[in-house]
Amino acid sequence: MGRSVEQNFQKRFGDRIEVVYADKPLKGEERRLHSQRLSEAVKAVLTAVLKREPTVEELLGIKPIIPKKKGES
Repeated sequence: MGRSVEQNFQKRFGDRIEVVYADKPLKGEERRLHSQRLSEAVKAVLTAVLKREPTVEELLGIKPIIPKKKGES
């Protein structure tokens, strides 16, 4: 049938991206800090891709993320 998620990820990105999973789930302050850092990283990537700050609706998944086409300002 189909490939597993890990196999597809490995095929697509090879050794360029390393994914590390935690041995135990995070709790309390560690979990909050981890979520905050992850949110900041996602926002930074979207800002770089879109060449503008993403809106709250885009970050929450309410509105689709559509980059501007070449020549649009």
